[in-house]
Amino acid sequence: MKRVFVLVAIISFFNSVYAQTEVWGDDDDHRQTISWGLQGGGNISSFVMRVDPLLRDTLIMDSLLSATPGVGVDIGAFFEYHITRRWSVQLNGRLGMDCTTLSFSTHRSYMLTMGTDFSLPVIYRVPISSGNLFFSVAPFCHFVFYSYVDEGINLYRRQVYTDPVTGKVRFALSDIHAGVALAVGYEFENKWQLQLDARMGITDILNLETPGTYVYPYKVSLLVGYRFE
Repeated sequence: MKRVFVLVAIISFFNSVYAQTEVWGDDDDHRQTISWGLQGGGNISSFVMRVDPLLRDTLIMDSLLSATPGVGVDIGAFFEYHITRRWSVQLNGRLGMDCTTLSFSTHRSYMLTMGTDFSLPVIYRVPISSGNLFFSVAPFCHFVFYSYVDEGINLYRRQVYTDPVTGKVRFALSDIHAGVALAVGYEFENKWQLQLDARMGITDILNLETPGTYVYPYKVSLLVGYRFE
């Protein structure tokens, strides 16, 4: 009889553990599981910038610089920890190809960059119809590992300063920036997702300490994704 009680206790324990990790349990407080998914889509990206005319001899020759948004591509993957039925935290990694047209004086050049984004969104879901409307906010960090310009100035590779002691080169723009990402989307009953994502850099990536001169990257992406249970 004692063995029967022990067996019943063991079965009850594992049953309670399963109930707490059920993917779509009835109890909001007991939805603790991990899922993952893939995303891909297009983006529009550019820079919010203002360059002080006094920098014309070191950065952009003899005129102010401006940037026009261009169309690029994003692909990525995410791992999501579901705290409750409505709340979750996600680790998101994305590879992006961003394009921008730079204008200075009468000249225009096309700049392409490739980089990776890592973000940590906090997600809230609202059940609508057979799916879920979701919102997220996240800090992110972006790393540029390749840049190309058809002609003219490549801001990511434009040497503007060399430390006389260490010999370290400083380029016009930093390869790393951080910011905030906001997203709204809808996940259908079949786990397909449609998401609109906006990312704004909050760190000045211009490698010059000059008042009134700054460069902040931004990107808006439209993504299609699929979440695996």
